[in-house]
Amino acid sequence: MIPVSDFLEIASEHTSDSDVRSRAPARFAGSSAAAPVVIWNVCMHCNMTCPHCYAAAVSSPSPTDLTTAEACDLLEQLAACGVRVVIFSGGEPLLRPDLFELLALASALGISPQLSSNGVCIDERRAERLAASGVAYVGISIDGIPSFNDDYRGLDGGHAAAVRGLRCAKAAGMRTGLRTTLTRRNADQIEAMIALAGDLAADRFYLSHLLYSGRGFHVADDDLARAAVRAILERVFEIAESLRKAQSELRIVTGSNDSDGVFLLRWIERRYGAGAAARVRALLLARGGNSAGEKILNIDSRGRVHPDQFWRSAVLGDLRQQKFAAILEHPLREQLRRRLDFIQGRCAECAERVLCRGSHRERALAHHRDAWASDPACVMEDAEIGVGTAPGERVASEVA
Repeated sequence: MIPVSDFLEIASEHTSDSDVRSRAPARFAGSSAAAPVVIWNVCMHCNMTCPHCYAAAVSSPSPTDLTTAEACDLLEQLAACGVRVVIFSGGEPLLRPDLFELLALASALGISPQLSSNGVCIDERRAERLAASGVAYVGISIDGIPSFNDDYRGLDGGHAAAVRGLRCAKAAGMRTGLRTTLTRRNADQIEAMIALAGDLAADRFYLSHLLYSGRGFHVADDDLARAAVRAILERVFEIAESLRKAQSELRIVTGSNDSDGVFLLRWIERRYGAGAAARVRALLLARGGNSAGEKILNIDSRGRVHPDQFWRSAVLGDLRQQKFAAILEHPLREQLRRRLDFIQGRCAECAERVLCRGSHRERALAHHRDAWASDPACVMEDAEIGVGTAPGERVASEVA
């Protein structure tokens, strides 16, 4: 995740880097040996049929989902290993009957539970129960204006219900985020989604890039060309800057493409100068680029552990057969810590590779059939990152 608004405040010297780090301490942790944030798909079923669903969620409950006893044991193992944040996801997590029991247990164990939802099941009563269970943040996905969103996500009235859910979550005292996945189908609606997030007093607008995972693999052609993505990102940065100047509480972040950080760095250098860019570069270095398998792990509904929620073909272990502590020792985690030794192609040539660390390996795998190949969705042009040029020809700012 690239905290665009926070980085713009650093660039303009309206906040300190320690303030930015304090908002996401796990993301800016200095060591990848620290316990990871866990994204847990607590069930495989959903009341929507989004074409880009990375989990390829189904319509009916799966008999392979972890039982309540297994789920409680999982949380106890996570707590014992030092995990302090678990994002409860799905499918649609609110369709799991024992969700509130699991959320309350997580809180009792010292784990901060967060919720990633489509929002349509959240009403006033459920929002109050979520808050009482210790949920501090609810992220809700809406992919466009009502007519588009409901058709795209496969549920009539889904937009209105998600808006209601976000309002109820906010009223119950939880922090809220509105998440939109960018594709060529909704590229013209991103500004409307940011405006909606502002109207709903959401704390965060999260622009996610498309990942070619689950059903998303079959709609990879919906991804935008580099020039189109860059144009949208520049507009998003401009809006974030306008919100900052207006002292808006809405924070803009982007996710699922770590090259956004390098693109933002160049944008800041043009707008604010080399000194501002140097401050932001230091934070990008501390952030550490993509951290799948290191600071992030995923547990699917059957208890299998993956480097992140998108890289389902890489299985680090199975909690029905192994303990979480043993799974943490899987050799792929060490390879991912040393990923700069393994990435190939354009990513290996990139002068800024230490800032994004090759971005998403699962997208490389889907596109190139090679997990160590270059990420095809990089937003940077070759000349900006020294690709195809001799080392001596690279500009100083690219290797500083």
